[in-house]
Amino acid sequence: MNLVTKKIGNLLRPKSSLYLSDRQPLTLLGKIKLFFTYLILSVWAFLILWPLYQMVRAAFNGLQYSHIVMTHNYEFSLRHFEYLFNETLYLTWVKNTIFIAGATALITVAVVSLTGYAYSRYRFKGRKPTLMTIMLVQTIPTFAGIVAFFTLHSIVSSVFPMFTRQMMLILIYSGGAIAGNTFVLKGYIDSISTELDDSAKIDGCSNLQTYRLIIMPIARPMLTIIALWSFIGPFMDFLLPRVLLTSPSSYTLAAGLFTLVADHRTMNQPAFAAGGLLTAIPIVILFLALQNQLVSGLAKGSVKG
Repeated sequence: MNLVTKKIGNLLRPKSSLYLSDRQPLTLLGKIKLFFTYLILSVWAFLILWPLYQMVRAAFNGLQYSHIVMTHNYEFSLRHFEYLFNETLYLTWVKNTIFIAGATALITVAVVSLTGYAYSRYRFKGRKPTLMTIMLVQTIPTFAGIVAFFTLHSIVSSVFPMFTRQMMLILIYSGGAIAGNTFVLKGYIDSISTELDDSAKIDGCSNLQTYRLIIMPIARPMLTIIALWSFIGPFMDFLLPRVLLTSPSSYTLAAGLFTLVADHRTMNQPAFAAGGLLTAIPIVILFLALQNQLVSGLAKGSVKG
């Protein structure tokens, strides 16, 4: 009977007296700080989402013509997308970008997986100087070497005529990604216990088998992140493709879409917005699709390490 009375009393107790968290209730100053925090975050979200909203609205607005105008008049239409597919080389730009991005990601992951493992697990002559050199190379802007890139392409293409400017662009992207991501993967592999390597060697594994069977499965989440970064890079870069690629049929998406707004005589900002929307959608979907796998893989890797 006393137990029933106690339970009834707990149910009738005012909710304000119940506090399930270990933290103390917010004071007036804490509530004010929390209010301004949410206010700043809301303003920041608005500044990000408003241009995106205008881009999406203009892409589907049939009343928009050569320029994007802030107007309340709206008529749903796909004519800007039709212009993009029928009057431009959009599909060619997509194909070029996917080729460059895919090749960059494959080369980067293949080389970084080896260099990161080597710098993490081996102590060889010249290790520190080469790491320092890689770090210093990262401080030099890529565009600063544009003359060297042109010269290198001229030399190589004179020997191998099949060496195109797109291949040169792949090597530039891959070189920059390899240098930076070597440090990233090295730091990740450093966190993996060397006892796993010792156990594998006791079981008779060679260094290559240890790398392939032990280290790489654990480092797979970081390799996935590196591949994703390397793949997205060519989609976002405009300057190098615009300078190195001279033919519109060889442009990437960023350089190709710029032609829609570069000349006022052929200006078509709504079609540019439609192209930007189509470019962003697959990247966002790819990132969201891999995000859960990345988080899950990182958690598993930390347990294994």
